[in-house]
Amino acid sequence: SIKTNSIGKGELASMYFPHLQPHTAWQKLRGLLDDDPALCHLTAIKRRSFLPVEVSLIYQNLGQP
Repeated sequence: SIKTNSIGKGELASMYFPHLQPHTAWQKLRGLLDDDPALCHLTAIKRRSFLPVEVSLIYQNLGQP
């Protein structure tokens, strides 16, 4: 499996949508998470970053950015 670290939500969003402003990238990523039953719980997290296990789950479901 891929070694992942905690990563800021905006930073991860910018990896998936590098052509967008960070806020807009996060809105798009949040939409993708919301649309995926395996990931929708992640949008309720109040932390500013995702834990390694959460990043791995995102990568498994959305592919790596």
